[in-house]
Amino acid sequence: MKKVTMSCALMCALLGMMSCGGNKNAAGRADETAAERTVEQAVLADIAGEWIIKAVNGKDMPDGMERTPFLAFDVEEMRVYGFASCNLVNGAIQQEEGQPASLRMPQMVSTMMAGPHLELEQEVLKATEQVASFALNDQKDVLTLCDAEGKALLRLQKNTGEKLGH
Repeated sequence: MKKVTMSCALMCALLGMMSCGGNKNAAGRADETAAERTVEQAVLADIAGEWIIKAVNGKDMPDGMERTPFLAFDVEEMRVYGFASCNLVNGAIQQEEGQPASLRMPQMVSTMMAGPHLELEQEVLKATEQVASFALNDQKDVLTLCDAEGKALLRLQKNTGEKLGH
């Protein structure tokens, strides 16, 4: 299994999640934990729908934002769209064949509006460019997007309320 940075390991432990990187063969190993097996069971279809952005690079999103930042994954169309705090964003999602926890969001594009959280938005967009994998907690309601080294970039919560997107 790929080595994971200490910060992601700590964050994942706090969230009751497994590490973001790495995959094992389908049979697994005798010494793997139940949390490690979750990555094999997590598939792209598990992230379909809207996810509220709760944290970027370990920093919680500010309270009282006028509009809720979110990402929505359309796994049938292999697209992602959302609201990054000032602007609408969209792009393609990609996955490496045979790597069920891999995820890439290359070349996200956004509208060009000014807003009160523009620096935060730039941080979110930069994070999306670095995403290499994803992990879900056991309840599949917390999604962590990680870089190639396993560092947690974005933490998202499954949207169970009113639809945020179009």
